Amino acid sequence: MNRIRIDVVIVNYNTADLLIETLEQLPAAMPDWVDWSVFVADNASADDSVERLRAGFPDVELVEMGWNAGFCRGNNAAIRRGDAEFVLLVNTDTRLFADTVEQLLDTMRDDPRAAVVAPRLEFADGRFQSGAAGAPFTLHSYLAWMIGLSRFSERWPALEGAYSTNDHGQARKVGWVCSACMLLRRSAIEEVGLMDERIFLYMDDVDLCTRVRDAGWSVWHRADVRAVHFMSGGALRKPGTISPFTIQSMRTWFDRRYGGWRSIALRVAGTVAHGLRGVRSGVQYVVHRDERSLDRSVMNFRIATYFLRRPAATPLDGMVPDDLEEAV
Repeated sequence: MNRIRIDVVIVNYNTADLLIETLEQLPAAMPDWVDWSVFVADNASADDSVERLRAGFPDVELVEMGWNAGFCRGNNAAIRRGDAEFVLLVNTDTRLFADTVEQLLDTMRDDPRAAVVAPRLEFADGRFQSGAAGAPFTLHSYLAWMIGLSRFSERWPALEGAYSTNDHGQARKVGWVCSACMLLRRSAIEEVGLMDERIFLYMDDVDLCTRVRDAGWSVWHRADVRAVHFMSGGALRKPGTISPFTIQSMRTWFDRRYGGWRSIALRVAGTVAHGLRGVRSGVQYVVHRDERSLDRSVMNFRIATYFLRRPAATPLDGMVPDDLEEAV
């Protein structure tokens, strides 16, 4: 078998323990016939990430950004340092299995037009992580997911949602996959351009996958291949604490891509749907007095307001909102 080269790219911001664990576990995930290098882009971490990296992993190339430049800028800076045929993006809160990389590479070999391929993401307890892939992000697919029609997509593929909710366990072409673990073909991303540096965080994967598909490349979701994604350092974010920049990034990207009446419809649909979900969960809390329903109610009401808010300034030039400080 011909040897293949991979550049592993990791963006770090104040996650020293997770970063070290990621680096320690990488060798077990790399096939013997792969030559690989690691590039870590550090967004001016205030913890001891850099010191521990230099002391324990001298072969890793450190890209010091000098400020919290965001996810896309960090990835791009590290990608540019390498020249391997393939690039593997790995979050510090992602763990690979022994066969994850090998099977992702199989897809790249089998489909010469495959630009992006990603595994099924699961939580540490093995539960399927929904929303880590989806159909091409359109008003139609977003509404199908929001209304709940996407649950019938196995029978009627036209109802596939912007965020996948079905654990189908198959390899298939999709609209986008999550960048928490993503294998890229360098020639494809150099053709369409690297990550959009106007995006600080969130929607980076949707944007990149959309552009490669527009250029005639394919995006694969290997739902038969596993990787663990802890999310926010191993614990689920508490309902009600979702960052408004999650919705803002989605709205901003959607406006650039579609605009006009579609953008208005997205805002109205998001406000109404999450408002109704908030009411439903609130009623459940009144009846059953369970804290989970209360949390869901609060979360959905907050999301509904995020659809109505005027967009805040883009977090660039070192001005990072407080609610993003622990997320990048």
